[in-house]
Amino acid sequence: MNVDEKVKGILFELTGIEVVANDSKLQDDLGMDSLAMVMLLIEIEDVFEIELAEADMNPFDLITAQNVIDMVARYFGDENEKTC
Repeated sequence: MNVDEKVKGILFELTGIEVVANDSKLQDDLGMDSLAMVMLLIEIEDVFEIELAEADMNPFDLITAQNVIDMVARYFGDENEKTC
């Protein structure tokens, strides 16, 4: 499973929305509130076994699913090569 699939899996767990497009807006399309945004960051750290940098801890910098995928991919280098 790659970064894209894992992030979308986390988003599904938090929102119940099974089909998440890369351009889905976290708040507008997926209905994520501030608590869900914080839970997203916690789940990312747990699932990917990473510690997010303080600069990445502002959940409101994440607008779309692709923003989340890109943020996680930065911790692993090339997102197309990393499977988690």
